[in-house]
Amino acid sequence: MNHIKYVLAFCMILFGGFSLSAQEMYSNDVSCIDYDGNVAKIHASGLAEKKKEVYENALKSIFNALFVNGVNGINEGKPFLDKENKYYVNQFFNSRFNLFVRNYEEQDKPEKLSSGLYKGSVRAEILVGALIKDMVRNKVMAKPLENMSMAETQEEIPLPSIMVVPYKRNTKLSYASILSTDFDLRMAVSAVDNGFKQLHVNTISVESRADVAQRSMDWEANNADSNDRQLLLNSGADVYVIVDLKKDISPSGSRVSLIMSARETSTGRTLASRSGWTNRFKTSELDRLCAYATQDVLKGFLKDISVEFAKKLTKGNTIALRIGLSDASVNTLNDRVEGSNVSIASLIRNWVRKNAQGGRYHIQGSVAESLIFDTVQIPTHDADGILLDASTFADNLAFYLDEQGISCEVRIDGNTIYVTIN
Repeated sequence: MNHIKYVLAFCMILFGGFSLSAQEMYSNDVSCIDYDGNVAKIHASGLAEKKKEVYENALKSIFNALFVNGVNGINEGKPFLDKENKYYVNQFFNSRFNLFVRNYEEQDKPEKLSSGLYKGSVRAEILVGALIKDMVRNKVMAKPLENMSMAETQEEIPLPSIMVVPYKRNTKLSYASILSTDFDLRMAVSAVDNGFKQLHVNTISVESRADVAQRSMDWEANNADSNDRQLLLNSGADVYVIVDLKKDISPSGSRVSLIMSARETSTGRTLASRSGWTNRFKTSELDRLCAYATQDVLKGFLKDISVEFAKKLTKGNTIALRIGLSDASVNTLNDRVEGSNVSIASLIRNWVRKNAQGGRYHIQGSVAESLIFDTVQIPTHDADGILLDASTFADNLAFYLDEQGISCEVRIDGNTIYVTIN
């Protein structure tokens, strides 16, 4: 018995790490060569007492690594199973693992080691996509975010509201100006907006918001680009979709291409992009051609947006936080909090760090008069499982500052929080 333990320990050290699980030895010498999201090409070593079992153990080592340790290049290097499911794992290794091996090549003949064990390696094509579906079906793995449907995502997190805007070739022109003068882009924006509505997505009209903004006394007398940015932030839209249009009109038929890019309103981060030409049709009616184009690409485009929003379940929502001083304030952010050696800025930074999802945030700038967080990841749910949005996050911060004797006022534009210290 002592001799066997010595041999196993010796092998674990010498050959890249092998673990004994039940009656099998699994190698940690597993590496992904290529993965297309469905099939992975993987190299792995195997160790066995009998020469004929070496390659089977190498294949089993691949699945053990996917289940327990994770493989770089697949699932972000994370293991598929958070906790061991003995029934599923035992059944899998006893009789089912070969179902997920498309093929494999023996890389070398088994070599007999000084320990008396045989070692060899394989290069295998593993049906990772099918394996994931099998684990989800057997309820040993949660469905990956990218595989969630829009309906499933909506059960966990509100789907984004969307504003469709025209592409700007000239930043001196506002969205409203473009839509009033460019008939083609107006038709394209309308077609995409209608397409989203047919897919039961909440859309916000850029024209109606622009009309409200122009009538508002708060509308800034800046350039069109600044005004449109303000319009987006104040619109309440989580996402804005930029639409451009290309036409190809000929005697043989007409076709159009819609080029679409979806961006998160609060950060400007690109969520999805799609483009593609329609088939040629015996019509030059632009509204019909745009409708055909949306039928071709809109579902896939919306799916891409859905995937990015589903990731918020683990990564949180993105907001921006801007801290400033009121005109009447006698303090600066570098002043110490009463009864403490901590500055107001440090106090806020520490609170944000503790309340951000995974402590993830980024500070754009910090001076005595202002502190700007250009991105803060906030959890999608609070400790009670209730949805957490920018308003609630802002209320929590304001309540905390009040407890510390710091008076403040809060204003929210979209996903940007403005906190003014009095």
